[in-house]
Amino acid sequence: MRTIGVAAILAALSLPALSADLTPGDFRALLAESDASSVVRSLDEASWNAFLTHVEAGDRGWIDLVPLLAAGTDAGTSESLVITLSRALRANPQGVLSVLASSSYAASDICVDNEIEISTLDAVRLIDEALVKVAGVLDPALSQVRNECIYALSDARIAALI
Repeated sequence: MRTIGVAAILAALSLPALSADLTPGDFRALLAESDASSVVRSLDEASWNAFLTHVEAGDRGWIDLVPLLAAGTDAGTSESLVITLSRALRANPQGVLSVLASSSYAASDICVDNEIEISTLDAVRLIDEALVKVAGVLDPALSQVRNECIYALSDARIAALI
């Protein structure tokens, strides 16, 4: 039993730092071979940032990886995932709502103003943009999480104005 544990540790340590040009399929293959923590730890900063950029752009293949990788994140990488999902609402609200519906993320964490140091006017503009996009998601399977997100965004809008 001890040799299995040692072998797993050695395998995790031998994962090279992954490059920024990975595809969603590459991530899925890595996750099939290693746990999420090992995969996340193997990413260098450029690779992690490239992953976040793809998610923020709203690419569904990348957004679908978030719940799979979230289990392997720590405080900093968890926070960056929340901020990135919040930003992705404007690019792919249906994809983000699907993640909310099938994971442990709460609408109150994602459907908020997660921008840092922006003006009140810019915050309200971004929230309004997200509100319009989220309200346009008409998939009945996502109606509950859509409504929760709309309420959270509405609360965020009011808070930004106060």
